[in-house]
Amino acid sequence: MKNTVNAEAGSLAQGSLIERIRTSQRRRLFDAFSAFRGAQPYDTVLNVCISPSPLFDSTNCLWEWSSSQERSRIITYEIAAPKHAAPRPYRHPDAIDLSREPNELHLPFADASFDWVFCNEVIERMGTLERQYALLKELSRISRKGVFLGTSNRWHPFEFNTALPFLHWLPDAWWRRVLRWTGKNAWAAEHSFQLVDSTTLYRLASLLPGKPKNDVGHKRILGVKAHFFLMVEKCAASASERKSA
Repeated sequence: MKNTVNAEAGSLAQGSLIERIRTSQRRRLFDAFSAFRGAQPYDTVLNVCISPSPLFDSTNCLWEWSSSQERSRIITYEIAAPKHAAPRPYRHPDAIDLSREPNELHLPFADASFDWVFCNEVIERMGTLERQYALLKELSRISRKGVFLGTSNRWHPFEFNTALPFLHWLPDAWWRRVLRWTGKNAWAAEHSFQLVDSTTLYRLASLLPGKPKNDVGHKRILGVKAHFFLMVEKCAASASERKSA
């Protein structure tokens, strides 16, 4: 079951080395989510992923790698990154201004509608810190047991979306200028694309209503942390359920 809200996935050649690495990392994140939620085949899961576009490809790995029994309990919801967000440089997560939190980012589900919410490679498409927090708060609101949110590491030497090394460490304006020079104009113009790191994930999670338990894990490539996953645990009951499973 799929629905669409209104976010944009960079297409790398199928079978390329980078695409194989990305697929391998997605599989590892899927396995991490499976371990986080435990063996609960009757739990419901909302799979929040990005709408496919010329920039951002589909990341619906949860559906692809789940069993047929698990798929019957999964609803996939596609969202689209803001198309007219103003360009903003990287800011320290302490600089978040909750008074500027957008109110239009609302998922059409009631509170605690699903046991778990899985969301991979979406938060970096939201643009500002305020929009990134708004997304996380919505995911937490509609989950009953927990949230699993994956993203690439802003400080990894290789940027997996543009397939270029090191350039994303430059000041934002310089980075986008180089992208235009290298023919990646679509990425240079996509101001809603803002990479995050573990510090940002911890900071955003610390602001969630109710102060739920949270932690950030990682998956490495050649010894370097390449992808992070934020785990938000909404209730202690889920932990005991996993132990008894």
